[in-house]
Amino acid sequence: MKVYEAVAAGLAAEGCDTLFGLMGDGNMSLWGALGRAGKIAIISSGNEAGAVSMADGYSRATGKVGVATITCGPGLTQVGTSLTVAVRHRSQLVLVIGQIPACAKNRLQSMDQRRFVEACGARFHDISGVDDLADEMAEAFYAARVHRCPVVLNLDMNLQERSFDWDFEYRPSSTYLPARAGVPSEDALIPVLEKLVKAERPVIIAGRGAQVAGARAEIVKLAEQVGALLATTLQSKGWFAGEEYDIGICGAFAAAPSEQLLAQADFVLGIGAELGYYTTEGGLIFPSAEVARIDIEAAPGEIGFLPGLYVCGDAKKTAAALCQKLEAKGMRKAGFRSAETRAVLQAPEHVFAKPTDGLDPRLLARTLSAALPKGCVVTCGAGHFLAFPAMYLTLPEGADIRFSYHFGAVGQGLPLAIGVGVGNPGRPHIAIEGDGSLLMNIQELFTVARHKLHLVLIVWNDAGFGAEVHKLRAKGFDSSLAQWQSPDYAAIGRAFGGDGVKIQTEAELGPAIERGLKAGGLFVIDVRVSPSTMADSYAKVHYGEANRAPLLRRLARSG
Repeated sequence: MKVYEAVAAGLAAEGCDTLFGLMGDGNMSLWGALGRAGKIAIISSGNEAGAVSMADGYSRATGKVGVATITCGPGLTQVGTSLTVAVRHRSQLVLVIGQIPACAKNRLQSMDQRRFVEACGARFHDISGVDDLADEMAEAFYAARVHRCPVVLNLDMNLQERSFDWDFEYRPSSTYLPARAGVPSEDALIPVLEKLVKAERPVIIAGRGAQVAGARAEIVKLAEQVGALLATTLQSKGWFAGEEYDIGICGAFAAAPSEQLLAQADFVLGIGAELGYYTTEGGLIFPSAEVARIDIEAAPGEIGFLPGLYVCGDAKKTAAALCQKLEAKGMRKAGFRSAETRAVLQAPEHVFAKPTDGLDPRLLARTLSAALPKGCVVTCGAGHFLAFPAMYLTLPEGADIRFSYHFGAVGQGLPLAIGVGVGNPGRPHIAIEGDGSLLMNIQELFTVARHKLHLVLIVWNDAGFGAEVHKLRAKGFDSSLAQWQSPDYAAIGRAFGGDGVKIQTEAELGPAIERGLKAGGLFVIDVRVSPSTMADSYAKVHYGEANRAPLLRRLARSG
């Protein structure tokens, strides 16, 4: 057995069933061994950066370790942004790369790969030799799982071709995983319990960690006991839909009524939520509130914008424990759940003027709400357009949405969506990406078509980099510097082997999505939106305008 064959066997033993990558000299033998063994499905990307984003999306969708492989040197430098995005999201990911041997005379593609990887914030694990291969591979996967981070597994090309003189025995990293955090101690819970009992206007913010733990029912019950409003981070958008006192997203994409109420909060409890810069608007969104957090980390990585109590514990078990203690006290109060609060939540919506230079992005997002099927998956890229799905899109029952805003990087939406889609087989999948962002990774349309994946892609097309258009205008510069004459993205989709349509009115979006989902494969919907219409979040930050976004409520569904 060759080392590259042993690595392939180790990947399978770690539970890898799908691998994303791009072949080159540095990983060619491993690629060949994987193909010959036939145990792991291979999704071949159009660019190394896309492969890492796909593995990232797959990890987010499944909770498994996403696995990717690329070549050395220039293959590695291609993935800098995607790797950093995965680091910021804290995705469980192992990236297997090749390396030019130190003794090589041709060092054209040689570089200090460790320094590059660590500059991106990822961990670098080097395979030192044949004897330690199994242990060092397992350590890489262990680090990805326990530290929830991307790990780059570095394989010298000469080492890959060496042979074993013994049987390769691999013990997967799952053998050594520690028990997850459980219920905190009595001493740890008491301060949070006291704050909840004392608070007159409490808010509970749930994040992706609470979703993963399946803590919705426990959090809803806890909120009812203490009279708390329910909010989410962007990543958990729509999780409390249907609850009377759900105020939607907290932070930069909050609705106007939500902002008004959050400013009055006197205690905020984050459960499985980071409470980072955008969720807290730099610590300004609830200026009068004390803060506490419940998360599975032993301790927060930094003090953060809103210092406060911190409790290490499983979201579901900890919320349930708090509920039990409140029940023992006979505790139930109105708190923030009052007639005054309901009046704010039910305030009439602001009526915006309809743009004349393209489709109305607010109306488009609401039209999309009615068109999404139950149980679908939505993947949304990053850019100015992101605010419209975040603030105006209502998710149907059983739907899930993934955002690619980490690191503030545009261009990640399409490859991330491919990984998300592969991780959700059989579920209708709709992706939303900006036209400028799509141009950065447009080659991955061929990946969708080539691998016969099913994806309806909505190109939110304002013929430019929308964020820069509005920022340039705010600074007094010529906004046309960030604009262009748009190509026909539906035609490009057909050229890559899919199909598509360019729509002229908001009402055409629903039928176009239905057509795309029915057809299967790649279906591109080119939507020409108004380039002059600014998102509420941008108008507030860059032009000083008041937020007027409405509070979303789930729409009725017939199918």
